[in-house]
Amino acid sequence: MSGANDSSDRGATEMTDDANVRRTREKVLSGELPKMDCRMTWYGPGRDGKCMACDQAIGAHEVEVECDLPNGGTIRFHQRCYTIWAEVWPSCGTAQ
Repeated sequence: MSGANDSSDRGATEMTDDANVRRTREKVLSGELPKMDCRMTWYGPGRDGKCMACDQAIGAHEVEVECDLPNGGTIRFHQRCYTIWAEVWPSCGTAQ
């Protein structure tokens, strides 16, 4: 992944932002998504992997965000889904 940032992300186009926020909050509260900052964040072209927030593929024409977690592991998001997750998780209680 490169450090490039592209605001043309079209990820999660099947959901409105409100629906994406609700779904992301539900995933954080259920433990499917973590409640912690990324240790390192990378931006680059999508590689058809699944977005952890919206469950849709991240196409090559979209920006993929890789979040390396402090406790190990990497989660991937569409750029917009990452932004929503980063805004939502701090309001969902203490870190896991």
